[in-house]
Amino acid sequence: MLHLGFATTLDLLSWIVILALGAKGAAAAIVLLVDIEARDRPGWGTILWWVTKVTPLIAVPCLIWLAFLEKERGLVQLYLALGVFVVIAVPLAIRKRRRRMAEHMPKTV
Repeated sequence: MLHLGFATTLDLLSWIVILALGAKGAAAAIVLLVDIEARDRPGWGTILWWVTKVTPLIAVPCLIWLAFLEKERGLVQLYLALGVFVVIAVPLAIRKRRRRMAEHMPKTV
C-alpha cells in the first residue's frame, strides 16, 4: 500500500489529523482576533474562516479510520458521533455566515 513516505497508514492518518486540526486551531485563533467586518471581507479573512470549517471534515474521517484500524470500538463510536455533529454544524455555520453577509450587502436597484 502507498504510504507517501510514512512508515504505516496509521502514521499517515495521524499526521493528516495533526496538520488539519493544527491548521484549524491556528486559523480559528487568527479569525477570533479580528473583528467580524474584517472576517467577512474577501481575502485572507475569508480563507481562514473556510479553513476552520473544512479541516474538521478532513480530520474526522481520518480519526474514524484510525480508531477502526486500532480496533478501538469505543473511539469509533465517539468519532462517528463527532462526525455527525460536524456534518450538521458546518453547514449551519456556513448558512449563518451567508445570511449575515447578505444582510450587510448594499442593496442595488
